Amino acid sequence: MINPEKMQYAPDNYKKIKEVGWRQDFGTKESLQKFTDDFDDFIDQVLVLARHFLEARGIKIAYTPPEQRLGIKESWRCIKIFSNNKVYYRIGKTKLRKGPYQGKKLLFIDLVMDGQKRKVFLPLLSLKRQMERKLGEVLERELPSVEATGKYRLKLFMPFWMVERGDVRAVSRKLSTFILVTQKTLHELGVGLD
Repeated sequence: MINPEKMQYAPDNYKKIKEVGWRQDFGTKESLQKFTDDFDDFIDQVLVLARHFLEARGIKIAYTPPEQRLGIKESWRCIKIFSNNKVYYRIGKTKLRKGPYQGKKLLFIDLVMDGQKRKVFLPLLSLKRQMERKLGEVLERELPSVEATGKYRLKLFMPFWMVERGDVRAVSRKLSTFILVTQKTLHELGVGLD
């Protein structure tokens, strides 16, 4: 839990930030109680909400529940909906070293299609703009040097402050929408993943 008393501010600005800025930036004390510093807990909450949303639409997702992770902290989590083990979704955090988001801490969702260039990646890539319109977001690809090694992914990046503020519903909504749009597009293309 964030403790505003322990935050590092210049002494002369502290009172003003505490009285005015804190509530503008983070909302009420009640909304602060929902915040979690534990990334694993945050992702677990996102996955539970996404699972309920997707199951109501006939899509069953599988992921490693907290009690089976053996206490290992992870920066991402795999989500499986297809019988093909080479195509799956991931959600996690990253800090990119190259590209337009260089040096920024981000939350990401991606569709991993490693080794599936002709069967999955290229057909999906031909409909990338349509998927972006449905999502209202820009989908990013791996760098050409990474794709040359057989790693094919479509990614959706979000600012990490969504985690810091504990915005579980918004992240869950983005994850669910990403899965719905990409899964539907793959089935429309007739890509046999089941």
